[in-house]
Amino acid sequence: MNRDSATKALFDSFALALNKRDKSRCIQLVREALEDESISIPELYEGVLSRSLQEIATNEKEQKLAIWEEHVQSGIVRSVIEISYPYIMNLIAKDQSLPRPTAVVCCQEEEYHELGARMVTDFLTLLGFDAFFIGANTPAEEALAAVVTLKPRLVCISVTNFFHLTKLQRLINGMRAHMARGDVPNFKIVAGGYAVKNTPGVTEQLTPDYFAYSYRDLAKIGEATV
Repeated sequence: MNRDSATKALFDSFALALNKRDKSRCIQLVREALEDESISIPELYEGVLSRSLQEIATNEKEQKLAIWEEHVQSGIVRSVIEISYPYIMNLIAKDQSLPRPTAVVCCQEEEYHELGARMVTDFLTLLGFDAFFIGANTPAEEALAAVVTLKPRLVCISVTNFFHLTKLQRLINGMRAHMARGDVPNFKIVAGGYAVKNTPGVTEQLTPDYFAYSYRDLAKIGEATV
């Protein structure tokens, strides 16, 4: 079985267990796949977990599931992300002696869908960054304070709510004002998330340094900024 077929097979089994709210089965499936290396962390996150979250997001419009069921399923995905972290640590253990530039990942105020940002944080860790996820629903002043303290090379902002895109541009402007005043060394700003990816003409509305929607996008950005 090739990698794409293995990822699809895992997604099918995972989705079935997720729809049954079978947390133990979901974790078992993922752990077995990571243990036998039939799937990588990027393949797991993009081909299984992100696809599952997209189906939950679609449900918000179609209302096939009760809200409590959406929350249960999202919670299961969160648990899978948590149990994946030791495998990430094993992968980067050999590189611990190398310098790791800092990255900050955040969700704006009133943004509560954090799982995409959590996965981005793990991607950046795999790509050689010392990555900090500073949380969902983070007020702009707190995000700016984190940037001043942590002095990152890269800041990634995830937006899932379409109504928050204007707020995102204000945050970008605020961060650049800090750089212009010399409060922090220059860093690059990356925008992503469901709302950014699915908004027509988004490149005309927003002015981050980069847009990123995948591990591959982040890898290219990492190569350009490290």
